[in-house]
Amino acid sequence: MKSFSIFTDSSSNLTQDLAEENDIAIIPFHCYPDEHTEMACYEPGKPFDGHAFYEALRKSGPIRTSMVNSFQFTQAFEPVLKAGQDILYFAMSSGISGTCAAAVQAAEALQKKYPDRTVKVVDTIAASLGEGIFPLKAAGMRREGASLQECFDWAEYHKRRLCQYFTVDDLSYLHKGGRISVLTARIGAIANIKPILKGDSEGRIVSCGKAIGRKKSLQALAALFAKEAVYDPDEIVAISHSDSEADANYLADLLRKSRDFKDILIRCYEPCTGSHAGPGAVALFFFAPEQIK
Repeated sequence: MKSFSIFTDSSSNLTQDLAEENDIAIIPFHCYPDEHTEMACYEPGKPFDGHAFYEALRKSGPIRTSMVNSFQFTQAFEPVLKAGQDILYFAMSSGISGTCAAAVQAAEALQKKYPDRTVKVVDTIAASLGEGIFPLKAAGMRREGASLQECFDWAEYHKRRLCQYFTVDDLSYLHKGGRISVLTARIGAIANIKPILKGDSEGRIVSCGKAIGRKKSLQALAALFAKEAVYDPDEIVAISHSDSEADANYLADLLRKSRDFKDILIRCYEPCTGSHAGPGAVALFFFAPEQIK
């Protein structure tokens, strides 16, 4: 029997193969492609067609999404606690979503109801595969016999080492979703200027540079990696993209020129996070040698 259960939400961008291989439970966000349709952002047995989704998004523009609420967390967590298992949950950044706060609320209530059990919540201050790196690492540590507390402590320390950089084709998706300021959004209004964005120390999205043209923006991400990444082939490096597989592979090839890797994890953005990043987004996640101030 496993020593504890690992949960994350669908923002972590973990596909069913990764979730099942690592015994990670995923709680889905929901999005609303139109006023009559609700779509779970993760459903086992229903592979996500990223190309079709982002093609539709290109035509419709930004769509509405919803966070996971405390009731949904309670529904997901309580059967596990009843079965005698403790829980470690990795949340989407509190800087861009209220989901982490809802998880904490549910965890506190369940802790009182099941005082012999433990429910811990990690605010990863990340999204997409930047968030997903943490449950993947915890699952590996669990296989090697690490305790819930050891995995929690590892994540709390190393989340301050995570670098999150990305570029987008159209800032209106992030702006209309409330993820960036008006000032940051104005950068993208200049023809052919591609913004370089990052997740800051509070997990918020901020501008950190710009490039002229798409390839230059991807080269800028690679340059940041070459400058800031730890030189350790065992560290997880990940790339997310919104129906931009060729660009993601181009970025991966640039990274390989400066480092040796066991692998670079590449996945299409899941629907909720991708709805805010918009079609054409490419994000890069890696660890710096030290905590980032």
